Amino acid sequence: MITEFYDVVLVDFSGLLPFKLEKTEILTRQEEVSQENLEQFLVELERGLKDEFVYIGSDLLETKLFHRAILKTGLLELLIGTPVTLLGHFKEKDHAQKFKNTLQKTLEGIVPKQIAPLLEESIEIRKVKKEIITKKGLRKLGSVLNG
Repeated sequence: MITEFYDVVLVDFSGLLPFKLEKTEILTRQEEVSQENLEQFLVELERGLKDEFVYIGSDLLETKLFHRAILKTGLLELLIGTPVTLLGHFKEKDHAQKFKNTLQKTLEGIVPKQIAPLLEESIEIRKVKKEIITKKGLRKLGSVLNG
């Protein structure tokens, strides 16, 4: 089981991406425009990566719309709301770096040239370690809880 991976993170605090949605705009014409822009963004990202995406669905949780897609090399999650957050999860650092580079190029094509550098600079690659639950781990947890 994979317990160590790399996240590529972009958080659009400034609301610069053309598919952001405000709470009051969900289920309106603005949502349709946002969806069209999001689809175009994903098509461009997929083309740049040369990696086919498999869209696995969306969920509406409170005021945020979550979209998820599987890539051959990882998982993509988009949280559409304020702020828009993009997360790419990858097993290999090289795949994370390729995704980051392609994401930067894709942003250059969808936002005004003077704004693109602001978003590109905010993209981070983070190394993540997750503990998995094992029998040994459960016994250790039980001994700690039981004193």
